[in-house]
Order: sequence, then structure tokens, then C-alpha cells
Amino acid sequence: MSTGTLTFLGTADSKGVPRFWCGCPVCTEARDTGLNRRSRTALLVRTGDRVALLDAGPDLHAQLARLPGPLVPDLAVFSHAHNDHILGLGDLLDYRSYDLGTLPMYAPAAVAEQIAGRFAYAFRAEAPVQALPPEGLEIGGLRLELFEVPHGANGRSHAFALSRPGWRGVVMTDAIDVPPEVAARWLDGLDLLVLGTSFVDESAAEHTGRSVYDVREALALPWARAARRVVLTHLSHDVDVRRVSLPPDWQFAREGLGVEL
Repeated sequence: MSTGTLTFLGTADSKGVPRFWCGCPVCTEARDTGLNRRSRTALLVRTGDRVALLDAGPDLHAQLARLPGPLVPDLAVFSHAHNDHILGLGDLLDYRSYDLGTLPMYAPAAVAEQIAGRFAYAFRAEAPVQALPPEGLEIGGLRLELFEVPHGANGRSHAFALSRPGWRGVVMTDAIDVPPEVAARWLDGLDLLVLGTSFVDESAAEHTGRSVYDVREALALPWARAARRVVLTHLSHDVDVRRVSLPPDWQFAREGLGVEL
């Protein structure tokens, strides 16, 4: 039984598709017909009468403005302090400042501290981004938690865990080399896995310089193969959705895609 929807506002890696400087076939197609056009990461969780924003990339204003009507999330949660996941915070801060709206925002404690350093002007009088409670948050019947994952050459990130009795899902956009003990705790037996795969096959690259799984690796991960449904996101201009085949119950994310929870 569905109790909500996960909607993809942005599905790109940090550079977006098309990359503004690039004339490769995928970027060219993205400009012409738009099948591969992708903006930076943001997702909406709608459950009951509540809406949560998961990450807020630099394209957030355009993503929200494209919706059929005005929408203000009830809360926002950030996974890590990289530009492609937090620069939309400026738009959320403008809403709080100029419309005098309330918009609770959360991140893991260390991430909230990093965000405060990046947006110091907004943290002088208060801390608009609070540390996420250890027990997570309750959102209209769903429990939202964050757990730490390796981000390879880019350090550490966090994944979003969504659960209710009898159902579990994870959104993990920026991760690689997840340890077995973390997978056993959070990733086994999922009903929904949203997984970042920036490239189709990065096997030729030095592993020490990488930061996100590729499609080839995702297809071999036991916990990904065991999930009932898999959606691949955080896609660079290397991924041409017209050319790459996926197994049944797997798909590439697209902007506006809604997945029942």
C-alpha cells in the first residue's frame, strides 16, 4: 500500500546535463530534444499532508518554479555540504527572510557546521539548519533517518533512509565502496533503492580518484540486485538513457518522475 510519493526534481551529477562547455553526443541531444537533460540533485517526499525536500542543488529555484503551483516544503534535509546538494539553500533562506515563512532545515551535525561556514551571513542571528535528531524525523507516517556512507575521493556523505512498518527505502546519491556492515544494517531487503551512478563504466579510471558508483558496479552489487525496485540517478553526460539497457524493475531517473512509496 502506497503512503506517499518520491518525486525527482533533479537527476544530474554536479555539472548538470548538458555541461555548458560540452558538445558531446549526450550534451547535444540534451540541448536538442531533452531526453538526457538533467539538473542537479533534489527530491521531494510527499506523504500524508507533509512534503520534505531532500537536498537542494543550485537549480532548485527553477525546479520548484516549474511545478504546477506554488509549493513550500514542510522541511528540508541535506545529505552533505557539496555545492550540487546545498546551493539551493540560498533560495530557501530567501523564503524564510522575505516571506517570513517557517521552514525547518536539518543535516547531520558535522554537515550543519559545514553549511554554517558556507552561508555565514545567514547564521549570524540564528542557525537555520539544525542538527538532525539521532532518531531521525517522522514525516506523515514515514521515518526519515540519515546514515553515513563513503564518498570516495570526495570524503563522506550521507544517505536518506525512509521506512514504515513493512516497507523500507534508501536514497543514496553520492557513495562508493559501502562497507559490508553498513550495507547489512541499511541496504539489505529494500523495497526501493535510489542509487547514484554518475558514469556507465569507470573501470579505466583510478579507483582512488572516484567518488560515486558506476552503472556496471551497481548491477553487480548484491544489495542492489536484491532490492524490489532500483532507480539510478546522479547521472553525468556519460549516461545516454537511449542506449543503456537495465534489468526489469530498474530504471534511470528522469525529472518529474514520481515513485510510489
